[in-house]
Amino acid sequence: MSGLPVTFARLATPSVAPLPELARLPLPRVLLCDLDGTLIDSMPTLADLATEVMESVYGTPRMLARELYLATCGLPFVKQLEEIFPEDARNAEASADFEARKPARCGAIRMSAETRRALQEMRDMGVRIAVSSNNGIDNVNAFARDAAFAFDLVLGYGDGLAKGRTHLDATSREFGAARQEMLFIGDSLHDGEIAEREGIPFVGVATTFSSDRFTLRFPSVPVIRRFSALPKLFQ
Repeated sequence: MSGLPVTFARLATPSVAPLPELARLPLPRVLLCDLDGTLIDSMPTLADLATEVMESVYGTPRMLARELYLATCGLPFVKQLEEIFPEDARNAEASADFEARKPARCGAIRMSAETRRALQEMRDMGVRIAVSSNNGIDNVNAFARDAAFAFDLVLGYGDGLAKGRTHLDATSREFGAARQEMLFIGDSLHDGEIAEREGIPFVGVATTFSSDRFTLRFPSVPVIRRFSALPKLFQ
């Protein structure tokens, strides 16, 4: 784990971090959007909940629990726990507690109007729009039903699916698109690592991790400070 502090990045102008021209990406056929921390501002709420669960189940100090959660975000919570507390018999109980309490905490969080406008701008350019999240399938479907935006494909965690290869394979089947014709956008370093491993173009959103953290790990990847700036990368 990096010794650098894990913090929520503050939104600032300009909304697109300085980038070399070669980092600009061609317009994709399909845009895959992470959910928590990318399409909706749910990460502070989830971090609070994870902190409570880890303090309650493992006795982890609150500050450390929050740091550990953020450092491993992008994975399903049960897999985060396996990274933080390997082979701990309490992991299943802690994950079940987190997942049971999550809908009440996050169910009312909605996309901002500026995020919906950015999605519509991308659609107007001819891009198909998908959700690719490691949140549970039921939670992701509930989000999509109330999103006030008609996504072309909605993918969550479960039934053999997860962010990464299985979501990308499902997207390829749905739209007949190759990896290089897709673009993945997410707020975690794990999202960037998925894209790197699977050979798919990636844009980082500096909401959970700072633009500096993204740039340190992925020097040539475009980083934006808010989702609404995404269309500017193609104009």
